[in-house]
Amino acid sequence: MKKDKIISAIESIFPKEHAESWDNSGLIIDADKEDINKIYLSVDLLYDNINELYDVDMVITHHPLIFKGIKEIDMSASSKLIKEMIKHDIIYYSAHTSFDIQRAGFYKFYEDKLNLTNTDFAIKVDDDLGYGIAGEINDMDLMSLANRIKTINMAKYIQVYKNNDKNTRVMILNGSGKDFLDNVLEARPDTLITSDLGYHDVQALRNAKINLIMQDHNSSESAFVNIMEELIKKDFEDAEIIKNFSSFTDNIEIL
Repeated sequence: MKKDKIISAIESIFPKEHAESWDNSGLIIDADKEDINKIYLSVDLLYDNINELYDVDMVITHHPLIFKGIKEIDMSASSKLIKEMIKHDIIYYSAHTSFDIQRAGFYKFYEDKLNLTNTDFAIKVDDDLGYGIAGEINDMDLMSLANRIKTINMAKYIQVYKNNDKNTRVMILNGSGKDFLDNVLEARPDTLITSDLGYHDVQALRNAKINLIMQDHNSSESAFVNIMEELIKKDFEDAEIIKNFSSFTDNIEIL
């Protein structure tokens, strides 16, 4: 497999030009190699997993390790990861908002897994671009939906806030829904599924009588790994894929 062909396959579906201006989607660390045999897929790149990288040729993550401008390479975990990838000639690519904004990403995943109907983007950017998904779900009560979300996203925990007795109109915002809370309150779905909401956000949903299913940020985007694997395997059947689902919540104990 050639490096440029892999990147072209990804960007044919998730063009980096569609990423937000503040984002860092695309090729982040290049290497003097063309042939790719082993690819490492993960939502985040954690220092705890550094030993898993030494025999891979390419790393693809959802969240970019290098997000804002770096002024120095120090002894921090992120700097150590950067140094190790450069040292071992590992190519590093991130598909973040370039992935989020397309129907082929989380939108299609949730539409298929939950059998949603009458779907559209939760937050529309353009006719064919947007964030999250809004749709209708039939014959599934709130707790059944919460357990379904926990299963398909391999979440360690789920918080459920029942604020009404309905669960037909559902809005899903993978990752943090905090920035779009005003849109949610205006749309008034029966149930919102998201992560990273604060105290006053949860209170606002209660006052608006909108149910809330909340999971951790990483779990809400864990589908990225399987979606990206399917994309790569479609064009490169012989690709060796290592899938990592490590999360910042792995060391949480639920009492």
